[in-house]
Amino acid sequence: MKRNFFYLVLLLGLIAPQLLLAQTAKIPVDKQRALQWKPERGQYYFSHAFVFDYQNKADKTSGTIKVYVDPVTGAMCFKKETSFGQGGKGFDFVIGFPDGRYIFCGEESGKKVRINEVVKELKPDAETKSQQKEDFATYCIPTGNKRVDFGLESLEYDLSYATSDRKDKIWLSQTPFSIYPLYGIEFVESAVSLPVTFDYMYLLGPNQLITEIDSKDLVLKLSSFGKDPFLAVTKGYMELKLNN
Repeated sequence: MKRNFFYLVLLLGLIAPQLLLAQTAKIPVDKQRALQWKPERGQYYFSHAFVFDYQNKADKTSGTIKVYVDPVTGAMCFKKETSFGQGGKGFDFVIGFPDGRYIFCGEESGKKVRINEVVKELKPDAETKSQQKEDFATYCIPTGNKRVDFGLESLEYDLSYATSDRKDKIWLSQTPFSIYPLYGIEFVESAVSLPVTFDYMYLLGPNQLITEIDSKDLVLKLSSFGKDPFLAVTKGYMELKLNN
């Protein structure tokens, strides 16, 4: 029994470096949050922000994308000026939650309106989660390289594809909150879209943040993450119910 246990420990020691994800970052809670985070009043406080630099080779565009985040819940806020621009010009901002809820606030016919939407893909079933893990193990091979950017430890992977021989470099970090509000915006029915795609829910778990990718069509890199407070207030926007 002891010998078998020894061999098991030895085996784990050999394969563990290939299985480990980046260490989860520890993000101190902003003291203002207790005063400003009041969902019951339609008030949402985002203490931090991700900033990504991108180069979209497909349409020959480049720029930055800022996404505000509440590290406590994982809720995220996308502003027209810094997130989606012409990809949703009728809205002022969009708030997304890890449970799949999205709140769109903007203007229609001269009136301030609010639209609520639920994206069911943010809560995958057991079969989808199992397939996701299998795909990640198959197509994401760790290189052993790691680095720390803005307090986030990232690991490098070779990303391959089932339909081609192409391989891309991808860096992933483990976060203490869900990233799915960012990835899930690809599924919203309302007319909002980011200038680059973050469609990685088929491959990545809820706490795996893509911090860099260099592919045939896209170059994307996290250029900043830190305190950057923003208060989103949905009060004053009248709810507009969509006809299904």
